[in-house]
Amino acid sequence: MIRDYNINDYFRPAVLGLVGLAMLVIAPLAEADDHTPPGVKVIYVRAPKYIDKLPGNTLYSDQDIEQATELARLGDAEAQANLGVMLTTKGKYQEAASWYKQAANMGIGTAAYNLGTLYYNGQGFPQDYTQARHWFELAAGRNDPYAQFQLGMMAGDGKGMDVSIPQEMSWYLKAAAQGLPAAQYNLAVMYHNGEGSDQDDVRAYAWLLLAQRGGVDISEAKSVITDGMTPEQMQSAEKLSRQLYVAPDAYKRQQ
Repeated sequence: MIRDYNINDYFRPAVLGLVGLAMLVIAPLAEADDHTPPGVKVIYVRAPKYIDKLPGNTLYSDQDIEQATELARLGDAEAQANLGVMLTTKGKYQEAASWYKQAANMGIGTAAYNLGTLYYNGQGFPQDYTQARHWFELAAGRNDPYAQFQLGMMAGDGKGMDVSIPQEMSWYLKAAAQGLPAAQYNLAVMYHNGEGSDQDDVRAYAWLLLAQRGGVDISEAKSVITDGMTPEQMQSAEKLSRQLYVAPDAYKRQQ
């Protein structure tokens, strides 16, 4: 969900280069380096030797799957998670879910996120936001920013839980603090609108600048949020933005 922002006391859609974010339900795959939360995400703790291509953005051969299966059956949690991705690209969602679950239960947060995505999208199972929330929360508890962002969207939409703006903001803050630009953008809108907190355009603009640094088109939102800000407020926002900065790939480097 791309949040709306207030203009003169009415809502206007935020038009950004984040169509993939709004299309999450029907876009199961995304480029590995996409700054928006993809439907299927794999972050390697160490890249398996049998992987010679970018994860998540292509179809894998039967040989790839056979090799991954051998390691997965030996109990390699990373291989189980990556095998789930391979099977997902083949449309074998229930098989993928089985391997995701095993990897998630062995501590791989990415696998928990990917399993939650299958339930969220209704891939291989009837759409089930309650199950999706369960697996997203498991991943979020392991500091997966994509899962944290997804939980924020679900809290804002009332999917799998009651609508809760404070919870929405809380999850966005967690994801934004790890450098996720989409969460940083939504936080900017919420601070500008005064949703989940007092209205604060200095903080809104600070988060918006971070989203821009992460590759988000902020042109329309910037004109709205900065309208009426003094030069001193804009300078304060720029300083705060530098203090809050976390590289967008910080989470990946921690793995």
